[in-house]
Amino acid sequence: MASDRHINSVIVIGGGSSGTSIAYNLANRGKKVRLIERGNIASGNTGKSSALVRTHYSNELISSLALYSIREFMNFGNTGYSGFTKTGMVFPFKGSNALEASKNFKMLKSLGINEKEISLKEVKEFFPDISTEGYDYILYEPDSGYADPVATSNAYASAAKNLGAEIVTGKSVKTVSSDNSGAYVETYKGEKYSADAIVLATNTWTNDLLQRSGVSSADLLPIYASVHDTIYLRRPEEYTGIKPTLWDPQNSSYYKMEGASITAIGSLDPAIDTREFDPDGDIENHITDEYIEQYLGKLTDRLPGMANASVISTVSGLYDMSPDGQAIIDSLAGVGLDNVYVCAGLSGHGFKLSPAYGRIVADMLTVNEPEKALFDWRNFSASRFKSKKPIKSMYSGIGTIY
Repeated sequence: MASDRHINSVIVIGGGSSGTSIAYNLANRGKKVRLIERGNIASGNTGKSSALVRTHYSNELISSLALYSIREFMNFGNTGYSGFTKTGMVFPFKGSNALEASKNFKMLKSLGINEKEISLKEVKEFFPDISTEGYDYILYEPDSGYADPVATSNAYASAAKNLGAEIVTGKSVKTVSSDNSGAYVETYKGEKYSADAIVLATNTWTNDLLQRSGVSSADLLPIYASVHDTIYLRRPEEYTGIKPTLWDPQNSSYYKMEGASITAIGSLDPAIDTREFDPDGDIENHITDEYIEQYLGKLTDRLPGMANASVISTVSGLYDMSPDGQAIIDSLAGVGLDNVYVCAGLSGHGFKLSPAYGRIVADMLTVNEPEKALFDWRNFSASRFKSKKPIKSMYSGIGTIY
């Protein structure tokens, strides 16, 4: 086994699911960890996540991360409370995507992922009134479900603290810097911290922090903020009970069946992912009545029995999108920040893959040889975009979510 690098202390900036997972994984390896979060744990975009946990991806590398992560969620009691609830998920496909999905199914099974091909009759056992128009091929994941993003992040933070980490909340970082001796943080209150290394788990605010730290516009990461809207409904009485999440790429939507009576509607529309927003702008009132009506129409088109569902609330959060819809996990030495690392551009996968991201970053900082790590972190280097070697999805036209 490769020996540890000479990194004994690490500052993690960002207290969302990925930042707290990173802090926990590093503390679990005996590192001196300080996590700095400008608000409370999970008070940023993590707290607005729909928090789905699944393994269906169409890229072998990402599917492997998802399998590692769902196993962590299923055994999270060793770390704390995550609220993981197993409901299953249904993935229907049509046309060319159906052919791609049947090939993808073989890859997922080869990894040991619990996924099944099911019939229209079996789908109707979950949703008796479902309209199966456009369904040519259907996959079902019985182990998938959802978790509580706030509880998960706090569990990671508490577990890290129990291992000796310091959790600092309510302090906003102004700049990061580095030299041959280490890496440094300065807050807006003038407080200064130092460590052998810094990890930025700063989501949509990553480039803002890099700019304040002297990185030129040309050297910023290729990520941008995109809003993701979720509509929460109370189901009609005749539609209650534990049901699987239903993906509906034909209607560019997914329907998360939360608990026995709540449904959350989210978008799978690729055009949604390309809308750029100011990460510090007002997105609370972003969802319009027209948007709600549009997505309620999609829901009742697929599940007519939901016609009498009532809107409870809406939530708008931000995704930190990368060009290929996958994470950037890398050193920032190339932009003048030696001993500073980043885990950003998570593109809507941040919560469900947070256990794997924590493991990857911990390996990046402590294992000398990447090929000996569980996941080779070089696959997530920002250089993949300049070399035109993005992480590719097998599916076409149904968004980065796969």
